[in-house]
Amino acid sequence: MRDKYGEFLGAAIKASEEAGGIARSLQHTLRDIRYKGEKDVVTEADFACDAAIRKNLSAAYPQHNIVTEEADMVDHGSEFTWYVDPIDGTVNYSRGFPLWGVAIGLKRKDAMVAGCIWLPALEEMYTATLGGGAYLNGKKIQVSAVTELHQAVISHGDFNVGHTDEMRKELNARNLESRGRAAAALQRVKCLGSAVVESAFVAAGRMEAYCMLAMHPWDVAVGCLLVAEAGGRVTHVDGKAFDIDGPNALFTNGILHEPILKILQLG
Repeated sequence: MRDKYGEFLGAAIKASEEAGGIARSLQHTLRDIRYKGEKDVVTEADFACDAAIRKNLSAAYPQHNIVTEEADMVDHGSEFTWYVDPIDGTVNYSRGFPLWGVAIGLKRKDAMVAGCIWLPALEEMYTATLGGGAYLNGKKIQVSAVTELHQAVISHGDFNVGHTDEMRKELNARNLESRGRAAAALQRVKCLGSAVVESAFVAAGRMEAYCMLAMHPWDVAVGCLLVAEAGGRVTHVDGKAFDIDGPNALFTNGILHEPILKILQLG
């Protein structure tokens, strides 16, 4: 049976590959690295990739809404909304780390229906459609089958996220407590510095969980679909049903979701 969302996925793949090419061409000659917060950076590549993706999507679907990290929302009142992170993991990208990516996902009404995560430096394309499964470079993927907490690996969101000192201090304290709880129970606690990389790695079974205590919809729009289609589970850290506009996220292999939720519960 033909994938009803395959056409949209194709458009996302095309746009992400073009943006990834732009980002790679600029990565080692960056001239304009700005601070959009005291400890959060943006580069000319972020803006160039954002513009290229918007151009592609607008040309293909002129009536669709578009939400991106680096520009104002395009709102046509459509039931379809694209969520775009032109370069996720900009700090990694700006320092030459290979763990960064381009994420483009489509939401129809209240459900994510298609999306891709392109990791140019790793040459890995993750794709998913609602009901169509999750894939890495065209090969179907599944979450990890690990059942024991002491064998589980979790990645955790960065420190120093937030636009004010007060926000950063609060999130840093919660991050520290959450990491400490995880370290006591799980095999390893990591921090890879890119939500799209970390959610993709959960979907591919490379680790069992990813927790982020602060997020934006473009950080998680594709990852939540990808992990679910790979057989995993995504909720908020309090266990409530996931909403990409919510405050935080826990991505897991599903098997360990409830035990990890209990471990991460903060007072």
